[in-house]
Amino acid sequence: MIAKISRKPPILHPFLFALYPILAILALNIEETNATTAVRPIGISLFSSILCLILFRMITKNWYRAGIITSILLVWFFSYGHVYNYIEGLPLFGFTIGRHRYLALLWLCLGGISIWWAARQLQALTTTTKFFNVIAITVIIWPTAQLTLHGINTFRTEQEAEHNLEHDFQIERTTSRTQPNPDIYYIILDGYARDDILAKHYGLDNTPFLEELEEMGFYIARCSQSNYAQTQLSLASSLNFDYLEKIDDRYTVGNKSRIGLNQLIRENKTSELLSSLGYTVIAFDSGYEPTRLKDADIYLSPGFVADINDFENLLTRTTLGRIITEGIAFINLPPDWEKRDQAHRERILFTLEQLNNLPEVDGPKFVFVHLIIPHWPHVFGPEGQAVHESPDSVTGYRNQVQFINSQIIPIIDNILTDHELSPVIIIQGDHGSIIESPKQRMSILNAYKFPESLKDDLYPSVSPVNTFRMVFNRLLGSQYEMLEDKALYSTYDNPYDYQLILNVRADCQP
Repeated sequence: MIAKISRKPPILHPFLFALYPILAILALNIEETNATTAVRPIGISLFSSILCLILFRMITKNWYRAGIITSILLVWFFSYGHVYNYIEGLPLFGFTIGRHRYLALLWLCLGGISIWWAARQLQALTTTTKFFNVIAITVIIWPTAQLTLHGINTFRTEQEAEHNLEHDFQIERTTSRTQPNPDIYYIILDGYARDDILAKHYGLDNTPFLEELEEMGFYIARCSQSNYAQTQLSLASSLNFDYLEKIDDRYTVGNKSRIGLNQLIRENKTSELLSSLGYTVIAFDSGYEPTRLKDADIYLSPGFVADINDFENLLTRTTLGRIITEGIAFINLPPDWEKRDQAHRERILFTLEQLNNLPEVDGPKFVFVHLIIPHWPHVFGPEGQAVHESPDSVTGYRNQVQFINSQIIPIIDNILTDHELSPVIIIQGDHGSIIESPKQRMSILNAYKFPESLKDDLYPSVSPVNTFRMVFNRLLGSQYEMLEDKALYSTYDNPYDYQLILNVRADCQP
């Protein structure tokens, strides 16, 4: 008689349940973040599940029971924030049930009952383990597939981008050009509105700042509008000096995917072409993943890691940890936003300081700077003092415009003083204020410090898509046609479904 071989199921579910919530949120946000932002949460979640498994094994004397309890605890912890988000503020029989005081008590009771049942009453341990394994494997398949598909599409986009650079965007240098190439500074002030918008909606007369720039030799494009209403779209376009649908036919109405936009920014044609001409590319840590050009020849970062990144903050708000973070704010202890605000302040202050002390390099340099100001978070008062204003605060936005104005002027003065050969300096908003309506949101600051040979190409309504076409044509001898200046507004959910925005400045209408 052949003895029946007993096959005991492996205990997989605690580790898969530890991974699933993180991978699911990462998959939903992968086009706005980097997979590396999930490394720390994954490590903490897996380590915690292992500790719980060992602890409950010591208590229950059974691995299967310990695994079941651990999985229940993980589901209990990771699901709280999702439920709270769904019922927050929801009234029932005259009570607002979507409050921590009610849901937390209910959650504590449910968690306690579930763990007691698993520890004392559950007998079919192997069957329950098999069932939990099947559920865990099933739910983790979808986010894993999404992330895998994103990785494949990103790889294909990278290969296509390299092919385009090699075959479609060769600069034709003029043989008569013998003078050295100037340094080029591309300074993006995120969400910086045009002067007429600042005056009308924020009570801020920006004339003194613009006049100081003009005294330094800048041309102010008084009618300029951004080509797109979102940073990702705007910089992917301006750094590749073309409209997105011309760069890749995927970026058209009906497509909602942002795959490839980050790659267009990080491996942009401007940097690639200037590198081929002997330029050293210098970039700064912006704090915004798409514009962290870490492959630049010189990448300057403050060298600190914020206590919690944006992805971790989002993840925390979907877990039981939301009670902790909101409880801290309720009892007036330093809340989590203070740490994030401080990290943001330090990053901007570091960049401003380093712009005054850029390293000496042989040959010309291309300096790319993306400063997330005056865009929210509003963390600077007009004198640079630490503040915390809401995203829709008019005062917060105005204060940050005043602060960055006070910093930019001496930086530009220092740059001009240190250069024997007049540099190219472009100070540009990637879009206007996000507080404004679509019509006002497209109006931007757009200022150019060009050599005399380039100034004839400038005109009041010039937009970012033509910026580097002008630079390459006049300074480097290329022959790019100037494009029509169009302001294309779109929402975040439908990034390529555009609404053409006419200029709100009456004297700018054609």
